[in-house]
Amino acid sequence: MTDDHRQAPPASRSRLRPITQTELTELISGAMPYAVISLALLAILYTLYFATDLFLPIFIALFLSTILRPLVRQLCRTGLPASLAAALVLTAVIGTSVSATVNLSQPATEWVNRLPSLEREIRSKLWQVAESIEQAKQATEKIQKIAEVEDGKPPKSEVVVKGPSLLDKAFASTWLTFVQILIVIPLTFFFLSQDGTQTRRAISRIPWRAHQRSVEDLIDAVQQTVTRYLQISALIYLSLGVVTAILLYLLNMPNPVLWGALAALLGFIPYVGPMIVFCCISVVSLVTFDSWWQIGAPPLAYGLLTIIEGSFITPAILGRQLTISPIAIFLSMLVWTWVWGIPGALLSVPILVVLLTALRHLILIARDQPVLRKEDESTSAAAQES
Repeated sequence: MTDDHRQAPPASRSRLRPITQTELTELISGAMPYAVISLALLAILYTLYFATDLFLPIFIALFLSTILRPLVRQLCRTGLPASLAAALVLTAVIGTSVSATVNLSQPATEWVNRLPSLEREIRSKLWQVAESIEQAKQATEKIQKIAEVEDGKPPKSEVVVKGPSLLDKAFASTWLTFVQILIVIPLTFFFLSQDGTQTRRAISRIPWRAHQRSVEDLIDAVQQTVTRYLQISALIYLSLGVVTAILLYLLNMPNPVLWGALAALLGFIPYVGPMIVFCCISVVSLVTFDSWWQIGAPPLAYGLLTIIEGSFITPAILGRQLTISPIAIFLSMLVWTWVWGIPGALLSVPILVVLLTALRHLILIARDQPVLRKEDESTSAAAQES
């Protein structure tokens, strides 16, 4: 028994033998590619973060050109040159955007100017107790000041260091936005006016000719998937904005077109965008109406619309061609919001679609599996249906 007990520890130690140098070398060499890829991704993110003023207009121009390209193609089929068709489409979009901005800027400015008074109105309706506590606090502070003066103590003087005013920040932000718009417009025109010949020329210069067809198929697949996603999403969110404006008009909400436009624009920001619109509609309804059913009807109507859109309409239209995990969408929104702010949040899902589509087809190429072209996909779908 004693000898058995003495021989047991060496057996247990043999199972926990130290790793050899060869195994350590193999482990490090196997982890090296993943470490290099991680460092490359971090370098790309930090480059995009610090060079926001350079890269953000390029991505916005690509985003707009992808949505507007079908209109340019329709005009080109009538015999117009691509450059003229792109100029007509871009002029129409700019005119519509300027008109909408001019018409909606006045009510938006009025609501922004009402923000200080909105807080008081909300307090008067919901937090009357808090208002009375605030008044008591102010009265106590006045009594303390009077007592200090009677005791001969001079009132305490406070030194306030003021930073840049809100007007200065707004002016700097407006100037930067104006410069970025001046960059986006010509870039969008150039992207719309090209017919794909430059892309084919770049592909033809790839040194490994065996992969030229695979790269061309990859680019075509990414363009088709992203174009379909952006066009359908734009149509869905535009319809959501129109229906929201109509419902709010029927419920006697002030400035229904403004909230409909906000719902259409922020629909591109997953999860957070609808929450912002819901909060705005709730606050406006609270300060506008007196009865509780009138206060609750507008936000509940918008909430019901977003539930129908997110749970039924969008999955029914996009679910067959594109299925993305909600966790991936939320993480993408967090990353691109950190990189580019609100524009990054708007572009987070389209960028995620591009990355997932490219990754899926790169895996097919790595496995020597063919990447289906558009006509091949339609043929295989017809064969499956038959």
